[in-house]
Amino acid sequence: MKLSNRVLSSLLLIFFIFLAATTEMGLADKICKTRSYRFSGVCLKKNNCAIICRQFEKFESGHCEFVGAFLRCLCTKAS
Repeated sequence: MKLSNRVLSSLLLIFFIFLAATTEMGLADKICKTRSYRFSGVCLKKNNCAIICRQFEKFESGHCEFVGAFLRCLCTKAS
């Protein structure tokens, strides 16, 4: 009886780890990020980047993120 409880506990733990890993990967696949081709210079304000992405590039939003050594404007949308 003691062994079967350990096996059941181990299987449950493995199942939850697998479920958490696949759920996290699924969420990451649903957001498309691409570097803005209209925004020039270093991205210092998220709001400026988001405006360019929405109005001129037809994305849902935008934010500043390090690409290499520089802060660049990345446009985002749900895929």
